[in-house]
Amino acid sequence: MLETTLRVTAIRSQSPKGFGGCIFTGKPIDDRGNVQDAASYFVVKANGTTLGKTVVQPGQWWKVSGEAAERSLEVNGFRVSEWQVEAASALLVRPSGEHIVSFLADNPAFERIGQVKARKLWDALGARLYEALDAADVNTLATVLTPQSAAQVAAAWSQFGDSRTLQWLQAEGFDLEMGRKVLKFFGRDTPEMLQEDPYRLLSFSASWRQVDALARSHFGVAADYPRRLQGAIEEACYRVFTAGHTTALSSTLMDYLQAVLGSQTATFRWRNLIPTALSQGLTNGSFVVGLHGVQPLGALVMEQQVARAVTSRLAAADQALMTSADVQSLLRDYEAKEGIELNTEQRRAVHLASDHSFALITGGAGVGKTTVLKALYQVYDQAGIEVVQLALAGRAAKRMQEATGRAASTIANFLRAGKELSGPFVVVVDEASMVDIVSMYRLCQLLAPDVRLVLAGDPEQLMPVGPGLVLHALIRVPAVPLGELKVIKRYGGDIAAAAVSIRKGIWPSLSNDETDAIAFIPCADTRTATGTSLIAETVLDLYRLDPESTQILSARRNGPDGVKTINSLCQAETTAGAKAVTVWSTQHDTLTLTGLNLGDPVLCTRNMWNRGLQNGSLGTIVEIEEGHQPLKDEQDDDTERPLAWALWDDGIRRPIVEDMSDDLELGYAITVHKAQGSQWPRVIVPLTGHRLLDRTLIYTAVTRAQKQVLIVGDEAAAKAAVESPPRVQSRQVALDLLIRSALESRP
Repeated sequence: MLETTLRVTAIRSQSPKGFGGCIFTGKPIDDRGNVQDAASYFVVKANGTTLGKTVVQPGQWWKVSGEAAERSLEVNGFRVSEWQVEAASALLVRPSGEHIVSFLADNPAFERIGQVKARKLWDALGARLYEALDAADVNTLATVLTPQSAAQVAAAWSQFGDSRTLQWLQAEGFDLEMGRKVLKFFGRDTPEMLQEDPYRLLSFSASWRQVDALARSHFGVAADYPRRLQGAIEEACYRVFTAGHTTALSSTLMDYLQAVLGSQTATFRWRNLIPTALSQGLTNGSFVVGLHGVQPLGALVMEQQVARAVTSRLAAADQALMTSADVQSLLRDYEAKEGIELNTEQRRAVHLASDHSFALITGGAGVGKTTVLKALYQVYDQAGIEVVQLALAGRAAKRMQEATGRAASTIANFLRAGKELSGPFVVVVDEASMVDIVSMYRLCQLLAPDVRLVLAGDPEQLMPVGPGLVLHALIRVPAVPLGELKVIKRYGGDIAAAAVSIRKGIWPSLSNDETDAIAFIPCADTRTATGTSLIAETVLDLYRLDPESTQILSARRNGPDGVKTINSLCQAETTAGAKAVTVWSTQHDTLTLTGLNLGDPVLCTRNMWNRGLQNGSLGTIVEIEEGHQPLKDEQDDDTERPLAWALWDDGIRRPIVEDMSDDLELGYAITVHKAQGSQWPRVIVPLTGHRLLDRTLIYTAVTRAQKQVLIVGDEAAAKAAVESPPRVQSRQVALDLLIRSALESRP
């Protein structure tokens, strides 16, 4: 068994935040940091259990013990010894100093100290830096800083610094982000507060694994310690929320608790202790027992806020904007102007929204929801109500604006502006089936009770990616005004018939003729002789027939039918020999590839309002600028020099600059989630059996096609997904119960 102290020189392999362990190299040093043997170095393999969550960084000192094997190597003509160590234990002796470096660099009190100077102080002094600061040792600090800066740092430290807490955070292995959070909240009381109850860290999004290990190994917490069990419930509630639920039934909670605490043993029968822990845990306010099981406190607060926003509008007096006869007159004028005729369902939806301060307008693809909104806006205009149009995604907001001829924004952008609305306004939220409880909660906070609210969407399309349900839950409340549109007006034919069938949970009979309007091309999930996915290759063959009119929609990002696989194959077959988009790498002092080529379709993955792009915007690279080195003039912003030019789906040609490169990806294939609300003439949908596949996803994909949709893959899996209840039905929420309870309790 070898035991030595090493200074880390390089990282060969490391999982994010230490999960999965690390392989690093180091030099043997003495207790003062002097290299003991320049002709030898160590390669240490340490697993995640050994390291915990500590991130191994160059410059750290680690005391390592474990089985070691030596081998001799010749490097640049010199004979060196490499020791390979399987670490049985690893103790961080001297951290990299990330906590104190960050503290000095980020705290406004140390205005003359930036990241570079703070790092120099740590590199030069190490742990002696704490001593120098606590003692206001200007002379020692002045070995790195100017005397003036040293004096200012010493003076500021006497008021704002706390070496004990910073050292404690480092010794306990807290990563920088977590250290910042707890230090900001608890300040100098951090060690005492966490020693008293280490499970407080769960409130700062720390992992259960990290917190529980700290509590049990450092503070001697027993397995059946009541606060540990309460912490486990908090963690289970957090995981419940992360999985999309806002509440958990008893059975669901127990399933999540087993994932946290593990299976019961003869000495630790935790299931018997949970009722008491639940009762005791209610006092600390981290979770509550609500109308529908155990809820994280945050989830309950958000659902209660939304419930109040709905019930207050339902109970408001004098909600009708005008008489029914006046609405009818406006609708006749609108029909004459637009050359259309509204059906009974559409007329009823307009009347509902004009008569109530809160209303839902739902329906599948092609039923005319946009037509209803445009007609409804005539009523609002006549009544002096200003319309605010919102959608979840940037692309959806853009489509909403184009369809109605009125300004539209994303919910995120509206929230970012933070302007409270009061008075004669109506907020209309489109594609509301995908709005989660967090977004709805924040939106309701900005709307005064006198602001009207209309949610439009299709509950049979995709549910929210984030937690909770809004539209789906509200539909379950009979008192909520609901204008349901069922008659398809926009298109018909085989695609519409198949969509209606899928919507009802019935798998339609489809041909395998790739020339039909809708067809299913059976394809096994196998590899070809070249090692590529047969499904992906079949999709590529079909794409080649009409690439200009086609969009590939995948159910997921990974896998043989995923976005990444298909995009890679499509690019290799279409633009592999074309000019590449390159960017200058300062790290390697050379041009590097961005992964995009001339002629590639590209997808924007974040909102860039200053550039006229939204999350979901699609374009095509039409021109490549010659690769360039950084400009000599420091005043020039090199990041704004075009790398290439793309023609976007709004018809505008825009430059691609360096700071955009990480937010653009290939767009031959996009996820169905990115496609909701859009349409293309021809759509190809690869499908295999996996946990994400369900009826709503297939229905959404099929209804994106205007003229043709080709489904490729496993028909049995697709049929099973359509005939099974959609995943949204398994999501546990309490919003509808809260609204019903509030309405029932009204006099």
